[in-house]
Amino acid sequence: MQPRFYIEREKAQDVFYKEYVNGTGFWGVHSPVELYFVDDGEMEVFINNRKKLLKKNQMSVALSFDAHTYKTVKSSKSSVLIIPTYMCEEFVAEVKHRRPISPYICDEKTVIEIKKYVKKLNREGINSIQKKGFIYVILGIIMDNLSFKDVNDIIDVELSTKLLMYLNDNFTKDISLATVSAAFGYNKSYISRYFKNCFGIGLNRYITIARLNNAITLMNEEGNTVTYCALESGFNSMRTFYRCFAEEFKCTPKEYINEFGKTS
Repeated sequence: MQPRFYIEREKAQDVFYKEYVNGTGFWGVHSPVELYFVDDGEMEVFINNRKKLLKKNQMSVALSFDAHTYKTVKSSKSSVLIIPTYMCEEFVAEVKHRRPISPYICDEKTVIEIKKYVKKLNREGINSIQKKGFIYVILGIIMDNLSFKDVNDIIDVELSTKLLMYLNDNFTKDISLATVSAAFGYNKSYISRYFKNCFGIGLNRYITIARLNNAITLMNEEGNTVTYCALESGFNSMRTFYRCFAEEFKCTPKEYINEFGKTS
């Protein structure tokens, strides 16, 4: 499967912190910076299709629109800190032309130090200046412990976010590369190239994936027919829906639901 756009992350107006037991998740992309900590046990971490087994007191760093997911091996305790880009604009500007050679920090002392400031960041009653200060201390330590390489493909966070928000709001409608490009005032070749470079997937394919994910959600609701789910999700014919579903999941919708069961 291709990464999903986490719309709720884009709408967040504050840092987000949460702890997990035996955590796992879907492939996801969003503009906020995401720091993931393995606090106990072991987890497989995937960032931009690069897999690494992380152990206790190790962490990963997902920058804006890095595709990422996490999976517990046997058992784990973990935590995540998500920082909106508007709260770390200097950091975003600093890494705009660079990407980490490896997005993982495995030095135990360094990760423990970072977690110390994460704890301070999440104290009740701290003011906005203190909060921003702790954010930059954390990101400063990270920059000292990651090696970066220069990249030619510059990510425009604002454009990328607007594109994904637009697709999220309109994928059930009759949209395509041509209509999206027109909506943003760019030619098709530019938007096609930019989207592929930024997200590692073609725009039309991203629309198809969004429609399939929505159809699966609807199929998990009692009383919905497959035809209703497909057409409601933006597919213009059942033939197209079945073809796209088979290409992505290597099975029929009925086989998929029988395999994974109802979630409602």
